[in-house]
Amino acid sequence: MKHPPGRPRQLTPEQEKELYQTVVEKTPEDMGFPANMNWTAPLVSDWINQHFQIQYSERGARELLYRLGFSHTQPTYTLAKADPEKQEAFNQEFEVLKKIT
Repeated sequence: MKHPPGRPRQLTPEQEKELYQTVVEKTPEDMGFPANMNWTAPLVSDWINQHFQIQYSERGARELLYRLGFSHTQPTYTLAKADPEKQEAFNQEFEVLKKIT
């Protein structure tokens, strides 16, 4: 049994391409949302509603993002001015502490 096709797409291919470019090239803050550093499904849903006047649920936005090639990841940050030697020393010390506890 094949996967059911589901509901027809609400966004045109051009709109999906615009959404893709927006998520890749801009932050939510650039698009007028509060100072969030990462796109989330609720933010994408809100952006689609504001920009295209099309309602998307949070789940629908997640599935759309997945279909466009995005995946859910936990954000990680690196400090641009961090000293690599101090970071390595900390990581080694932390590994030792993890083994003790």
